[in-house]
Amino acid sequence: MCGVRMIGLKIGMDIGTGNVTAAIDGKGVVLCEPAVLALERETGEIIDAGKKAFEMTGRCPDAIKLTRPLLSGGIAELENSEKLIRTFLERICKNKIFKPVVVATMPAGITNLEKRNILDCILKAGAGKAVLIEEPLAAALGIGINPEMPYGTMIVNIGAGTTGVAVVTMGSIAVAKSATVGGDDMDRIIKTYLKNNRGIEVGRLTAEELKQLIGGAKVREETIAAVAKGKDTADGMPLFFEVTAQEINFAIRDCVDEICKAITDVLEVTPPELVKDITDSGIFLCGGMSKLYGIDKYIEEVTGIRVKIPGNESHVSALGCLRALNEENYLKQNGYHFVTLEILE
Repeated sequence: MCGVRMIGLKIGMDIGTGNVTAAIDGKGVVLCEPAVLALERETGEIIDAGKKAFEMTGRCPDAIKLTRPLLSGGIAELENSEKLIRTFLERICKNKIFKPVVVATMPAGITNLEKRNILDCILKAGAGKAVLIEEPLAAALGIGINPEMPYGTMIVNIGAGTTGVAVVTMGSIAVAKSATVGGDDMDRIIKTYLKNNRGIEVGRLTAEELKQLIGGAKVREETIAAVAKGKDTADGMPLFFEVTAQEINFAIRDCVDEICKAITDVLEVTPPELVKDITDSGIFLCGGMSKLYGIDKYIEEVTGIRVKIPGNESHVSALGCLRALNEENYLKQNGYHFVTLEILE
């Protein structure tokens, strides 16, 4: 660690809008939880965080407030983000004596103030030392690519809140773009589609389940449908309804096209030699929404470039952070330096 021995537990952490994922030495991924916090509305005290808090969506009494304090891989609510990350660090570290050492992701191209806010949050949440690396570089490391090689690699991370597209080469980002479209947008659009076109009101969790079950970027050869529960907007009565994959695909098509446009926009401004590299090696797709049916084939049709989805697509960035932490020379040679709360302040 730049000449200083690291004693605390080493943690690689991917901080996303939808989920926080963490990996540690010897065990790999030990936490992958929704970035949701349940609080007492009056006192602000934590009731729960992660999966259990997420399952309260649409079911909370007025006395409980649900919040998603992380925004596009950054910090939307400083105090609540600190509470969320502290809860997760406590679950990982349990009764460890020494404070953990954390390498965490940050979106490419954020400001120094945004970077400082993320570091401040992680350190106040209980980390002894922390450093941030750009999410595309972390993803490349997690996939097993050596981003320091003079060879262009395109990483596309489709998350809950944003889609990040970047070309990495020689340890840095050559071209990058972030589009404010992701899985959350698809969920909202499915809800709106059902309400406006079918007269059915559903909750966010139901919309997400339909997206995961039958949604897709491409039309399936077979006709499939799902049965779900909702509420009739005419009389407010509960009902069962059937919805087809074609309907869900139609609803989210604009989101899928926006993701593809972000990719083609980056390709258009990428130097020719790097485009040649990408054409040879393919586009690497990661993030939770890389699981959307047919998204890889659809991107291939649009770009003419082969798309690869690694087997651990939702965890590559956290694993990449852990790899960077274990390869100290990588961090030092590329200008990444650990900070403590004392240094930051």
